[in-house]
Amino acid sequence: MVTVRLHAALRSCLPHQSGVLRVSAAEGLTVRKVLQDLGVSCGAVGLVLVNGKMASLDRRLLPGDCLELYPIFGGG
Repeated sequence: MVTVRLHAALRSCLPHQSGVLRVSAAEGLTVRKVLQDLGVSCGAVGLVLVNGKMASLDRRLLPGDCLELYPIFGGG
């Protein structure tokens, strides 16, 4: 299983809005595939962390990984 944590506005993509879910770590699972399955636009994600380290959308996920997704932050 892969733990997926959605932060801030991305939580609204989950029905229960807790921001955390677990997904099966099927062979070839990538960050991009998780986003597609959740219906989250890749353009809405500003920061991707896998096990606390920055990762690309094409990063393959393995059982036990923790994927954290943060929205694009604005301000200034």
